[in-house]
Amino acid sequence: MAGIAGLLITSTGCGSSGSADSNGTSGNIVFVGYGGETQEYQLESFGDPFTEDNDVTVQSDSPIDLAKLQAMVESENVTWDSVIMTPAGANQHCGTLLEELPPELTEGTKFAEGATGTDCSIPFYFSQLMFVSNNETYSGEKPSTIADFFDFEKFPGKRLLPPEFDTGMMELALLADGVNPDDLYPLDIDRALAKYDSIRESLVFAESYGQLGQSMLDGSVDMALTPESRFGYLLRDGGDWSAVWDATVVSADQLAVPKGSKSADKAFGFLQSTLDSDRQAKASELTGRGAIVADADPDFDEFQGQAVIFADLDQRGRAIYFDGAWWGENLKQVTEQYTAWQIG
Repeated sequence: MAGIAGLLITSTGCGSSGSADSNGTSGNIVFVGYGGETQEYQLESFGDPFTEDNDVTVQSDSPIDLAKLQAMVESENVTWDSVIMTPAGANQHCGTLLEELPPELTEGTKFAEGATGTDCSIPFYFSQLMFVSNNETYSGEKPSTIADFFDFEKFPGKRLLPPEFDTGMMELALLADGVNPDDLYPLDIDRALAKYDSIRESLVFAESYGQLGQSMLDGSVDMALTPESRFGYLLRDGGDWSAVWDATVVSADQLAVPKGSKSADKAFGFLQSTLDSDRQAKASELTGRGAIVADADPDFDEFQGQAVIFADLDQRGRAIYFDGAWWGENLKQVTEQYTAWQIG
């Protein structure tokens, strides 16, 4: 990563305050993620080697709270330096809550198919929203398509939805309703919500990803739309569930620098360091997420291998790549629609 040192010690003019802590190669930066063991693994994969290379300690904070980030930026008291964002959030908040990145930050990096960033963020890892079912509930005929998630008559049971609706939920509903993958965007949100409304009495809304994982593990639900990492943890912890490999929404979650970060120069260096193929491979192996650089070659364990679509891409149905730009332009409106529907 030849460009890291230059990014670390040279002020880019993109939010660095010029304080003593942001001028040298020593000090701290704060990395904000979703918490839990996934963030611990990310620190091990990316934070520890960055500290060793640059004498900059990568501290951890969670959860990701956009209202808190906005308050920091507006008060000019930003204490975070790198944050994970959904593709929708990274597109929507580029230039307002997030710093524009130096163009040289990604020079020389060959990204995997579907791994795109924004002017203010780089892809950090692939995330999937996938359909899984409880083998104890469906011991005979098993769900085999995304349409089965919405077929309560054929497959009765409680259906668990993730805490975030902008990671593939709308896309999966439309695919189940017969929309061709090539015709998904622009999304027909009313049609997607009507599809969920058709099984509303069976829906369970997870308030956090920890709750989502626990609900699957304790068997209080029968189907779920879940990220692959939570499904891998579920299998590891003894959950008797299966993936339904029909349609899986794949998105590249983003890593960005908050606007006004007092250590923006070091944060830019940290972002660049995450593009190292060996570090990407290690993070993928630990978290069960897909690597976003083309030459990373993670060796997934037996549980992750059952959860990650990239472990056997040709045999696992359709990979539908998320359109973060569309979501960035429409997130506010869709949020209003989804919130009104959820409480209606």
